Amino acid sequence: MIMLALLLSVGFIVTIAAIYDAATLTIPNWISLVLVALFPVVALCSGSDFTSIGIHLTIGFAALLAGMILFAFNLIGGGDAKFFAAVSLYVGLSDLASYAVVVILAGGVLALLIMAAKKIAGFGVSMDWFLKHTRDGSVIPYGIAIAVGALVVLPETQLFAPALLPA
Repeated sequence: MIMLALLLSVGFIVTIAAIYDAATLTIPNWISLVLVALFPVVALCSGSDFTSIGIHLTIGFAALLAGMILFAFNLIGGGDAKFFAAVSLYVGLSDLASYAVVVILAGGVLALLIMAAKKIAGFGVSMDWFLKHTRDGSVIPYGIAIAVGALVVLPETQLFAPALLPA
């Protein structure tokens, strides 16, 4: 029961990040910090051993390094890099590929929606209500894609799936 509450808590925080990014094109540091701070509680309550926890920490750190490199080349925002790394802590090695694929696909859908809105705006239909939140379509609120990846994959991870199976 506690793992379900923890999964719902992580899901709630992830959803807040997506909403915040959609509204402001930023993901505040406190969101990623809360996710990082909550990870040890989730790991210990799930019964993970120290080796497994170490693997999760390594994946989170590697995701942060990858995010820093992408940020340095101005490919993603700093908040996106930190948020992706914080969520990666929970994903683990066995579900990392699935998580990355869902995030990439969701990001592609977001990009297509923004492109479609720009095209529709070109025909004289006001899309200001949508495009103003993406700096006229030049920025993608990628926190939404990261959140979609988290919400799809986290219930199936080795941290959460065993606790969610019927007894």
